[in-house]
Amino acid sequence: MQQDSTELAFFHPVVVLGMHKSGTTLVADTLHRSGIDMVGAEANGSYDDGNKMERAETRSLNMHLLGDDGVESLRLIRSLPEGRPDPALVDQAQSLIRKQGEAPWGFKDPRTLLTFDFWQEVLDAPVLIGVFRDPVEVFGHYVRRAGRRWISRDPTFLPDALRAWCVYNQRLLDLRRRHPRLLLLDYAEFMTSDAGMNLLSERLGRELVDCRKPAMRRSRAIPTADYRLARLIVRLRDGMDPARIHAQLLENSSK
Repeated sequence: MQQDSTELAFFHPVVVLGMHKSGTTLVADTLHRSGIDMVGAEANGSYDDGNKMERAETRSLNMHLLGDDGVESLRLIRSLPEGRPDPALVDQAQSLIRKQGEAPWGFKDPRTLLTFDFWQEVLDAPVLIGVFRDPVEVFGHYVRRAGRRWISRDPTFLPDALRAWCVYNQRLLDLRRRHPRLLLLDYAEFMTSDAGMNLLSERLGRELVDCRKPAMRRSRAIPTADYRLARLIVRLRDGMDPARIHAQLLENSSK
């Protein structure tokens, strides 16, 4: 017999999926404040205090799965290695799951889009929440981080950031097609109307604490010369087009 959304929320973990700087922290904070433990008891502070709302155990597992040796996260876009995962990592994941019992819980980490095949094997029918954001807006964050004259300082940083956006969001699209029940939210729509919040509340079977703030609701960014240059590089170098992927995300987003 098929379970309703309330049963899923209470007996299966909630996994928030999305590219860095795409709104996953806000969604995880919303769920955490609404009674779904997203970070564990060891977390200090909330989203407003700079907490990325990431569970330490799942972040550590993802980093081990990807062989993270300290490389810049935007340049860590590899797939999982071939073959079965390290049994010790499987044991760690299963131990974490057992520790949660039947209490509502979940986790968020952008790397999960790269490691989802591992989690799919160890989690029992997780509730999947995907969030995506206009690549121009995400790119704007990395422009501010890179500073002026980025070409002379690190000419590949911004194209690599845009390439990462493409890789992560193509994975999100692929997951949406494999798992039609994945709730796919457009960050801009989520911030400017109640439709996405209502869909999220309905899927989780509970009232949610609204953590959105008017000051965070910015208008869509306009592509700059930096963005157009980085997009051209990504299209020619990597064979990916963020505009095409974004259009497909909008087409597949939950209405």
